[in-house]
Amino acid sequence: MCGRQSLETCAVLLLAAVSVFAQQRGQQGVGQQGVGQQGLGQGEAQLLAEFDRLQSAAQSAPQEAQRRFLLQLSDTFLRLPEGDGRKHRLPAGAHATLHSGRTEIALELTTPADGKLQTNGALLTVQMQAFARLGRLTDFARILDKQSSTEPDAVATALRREESRLLPLAAMALRTPERPAGRAVFQYLANLAPIQSYRVANLGLCLRQIGDVPAAFKTYALGQKLAPNDLALWNDYGLLLRATGRFEEALSAFRRSVAIDLQRDENQRGQGPAITNLMHFESLRPGASGADPMPTARLALKKRPHATLLRRLTLDVTLDRLADTQAATKAGVDSGVDSGVGKGAVVEKATHR
Repeated sequence: MCGRQSLETCAVLLLAAVSVFAQQRGQQGVGQQGVGQQGLGQGEAQLLAEFDRLQSAAQSAPQEAQRRFLLQLSDTFLRLPEGDGRKHRLPAGAHATLHSGRTEIALELTTPADGKLQTNGALLTVQMQAFARLGRLTDFARILDKQSSTEPDAVATALRREESRLLPLAAMALRTPERPAGRAVFQYLANLAPIQSYRVANLGLCLRQIGDVPAAFKTYALGQKLAPNDLALWNDYGLLLRATGRFEEALSAFRRSVAIDLQRDENQRGQGPAITNLMHFESLRPGASGADPMPTARLALKKRPHATLLRRLTLDVTLDRLADTQAATKAGVDSGVDSGVGKGAVVEKATHR
């Protein structure tokens, strides 16, 4: 059996088996069969009572003590003998086992032995969480496809609880044969109620990356209706427009994102992403960005001094402008000399744009 399980799984299950065996041996030493059976019942009852006490303690414990209680709760559950008492406490035991770091054991506890789909909502949530924590995205997506309609609450709970783990897994999957699983995760997250604009934007990025451009445009259109003042959404939309060669529309999207950023409170202002893209346009096509983005770039660098790309682009634009100014000044001086202007003549200083 250990060939199919982690070393941790085998060790914990072995300890649980030894504990039950020790209880049975101690009860046999009483000498009478009737007394021994009564002792076994008392031992089970004590374990069940201990489990219930720990579960109550875990629910009321402060955050920093949660893991200790969950570990004790998991230990106690794994020592329970098979029976109605254990079966009744399986959802809580599986939850405690998952959150005490025993992910593979939690998966075993929530996977039906007959290979059928898990139909208990609480157990299904733990099973999906275990798949997410083990990085088994394809198995997670398989449950999404098969059980999102029959167990919507359990599936939605797992998605919300594991979103921070699922997003990087799904993003990486888009570059591998697991691409369908990655897309499914982005799609289901975007459809979670209430619909959130950042999840819609993530789906748009996913669709753009896999080349489904028409679906990406539809997704961003939905996002703009949901959150017309979401600066990150407008920036991402600009990236899609730029990637498809619609440069003027991309500039408009970046400008709108920057404008929204500059309308925020002082402590948030200047931290939006679109100024970097405007400065990129400015470095390639001076003057194309419309209003000079340099003041906003400088503000952003004060707020984000480690924004390396923005700093490089700002330096590039500054050096280009300096070179243009020097070239224009030299051209003006040369023109004055050729026209016979004396040394005392004033040459108008060239300015950028």
